[in-house]
Amino acid sequence: MDLALDDLRPLAGRSGRFLTMLLPAPSHHSDAAERFAIERKTALRAVSDDWPADDLRALEEQLGALPHDAGAGLIVVHSSEGDSLIEFIDDPVDAAVFEGRYPRLAPLIESRQRTIAHVVVEADLAGADLTAFDGGNVLATGVVEGETEFIHRGHAGGWSQRRFQQRAENTWEENADDVAESARRLADRVHARLIAVAGPDRARTMVVKALADAPMSVVSLTAGSPDGIADEVTRLTADIAASDSVELIRHARESMATTEGFVGNVLDAVTAGRVETLIVHDDGQPGDDRYVDRCISAALSTGASIRVVPNVGALRDGAGAVLRW
Repeated sequence: MDLALDDLRPLAGRSGRFLTMLLPAPSHHSDAAERFAIERKTALRAVSDDWPADDLRALEEQLGALPHDAGAGLIVVHSSEGDSLIEFIDDPVDAAVFEGRYPRLAPLIESRQRTIAHVVVEADLAGADLTAFDGGNVLATGVVEGETEFIHRGHAGGWSQRRFQQRAENTWEENADDVAESARRLADRVHARLIAVAGPDRARTMVVKALADAPMSVVSLTAGSPDGIADEVTRLTADIAASDSVELIRHARESMATTEGFVGNVLDAVTAGRVETLIVHDDGQPGDDRYVDRCISAALSTGASIRVVPNVGALRDGAGAVLRW
C-alpha cells in the first residue's frame, strides 16, 4: 500500500509560488497531436501575468517536446524557482490551471496509488507468455515453453488410449507448474499484488490451481481479447486500490479516536511529525491556500505517507491521519 513519494518531497521545500496544470492527452483521436498542442497553449494562456514571460516560454518549449500519446492525462507542477515536475498519468483529467503557495499534488498522488503492479499470464497447455505491468507501463516480459510431446491425446483405443491420455494430463500439469513458478518469480521481482491468468479454460484453471499458495491475489480472467483482458485487469486493480483506501480510513478512525493528546487538527499533527499516513480528499475547488494542499506539503516535509480517498465523514476539513504517536 505504500506509495513512492520521494521525488515529490523536494517540492515541499520550495519557496515562492507554484503553477499546476492538468492537461488531457486525447491520444485515441486521429488528430491527437493537434488536440494536445491546443490543450497546452490554452492552459498557458490561462496563466496569470504574475509569471515571467521568459519562464512561461521555457515551460512551453518543455511541453512542446513531449509526445501526445504517453498517457491519458498530463500533470505539470512548475515552481517559481524555475524547476518543473512533468508526469503523464493513465487516468483522464479535465483541463485545469491552478496557481498558489502550494502545488496541487492530490491528482498526481491519486493516480499513482491506482497504479498497481501486476502480472498477466496468457497461458495455453504448452506454456505461457508473461507480462509484468505497472499501470500502462511494461516492466518485464517472459516466455515459458513447456513439454509438447504429449500435449495432444492419442487416438488409439482401449488401454493405449487411456495411457496416452494420462501422459497428456501429466504433461499439462507439469507445464502449468512451470508457468506458475515463473509467474510467481516475476511477480516477486516487480512487487506485484495481482497475477491475472488468461487463456483457454483448462490451461487457465490448471495455472490458477498451481498458484493457490501465492502470496498475492490470483484471478482467472474470462476475457480472451487483449482489450477484454485490459478491461478486466483495470477493474481488478481499481478494486485493490479501493480496498486499500477503505482499510486505511478504518485505521485512521481508530488512530485518531484512541491516540491521547490528538485534538483533531491534522495539519498541526502532520507539521509536528506525528502523522504516519495522511489521508486527504481533494474536492478540486480553486484556492490559493487550501488546507488539503498545506497538509500534503507538510506530510512531504515530515516523511509521512499520503493517501487520497473519496470524501468520508472521518475526514475533518478534508483530512485525516494515521498517527505515529
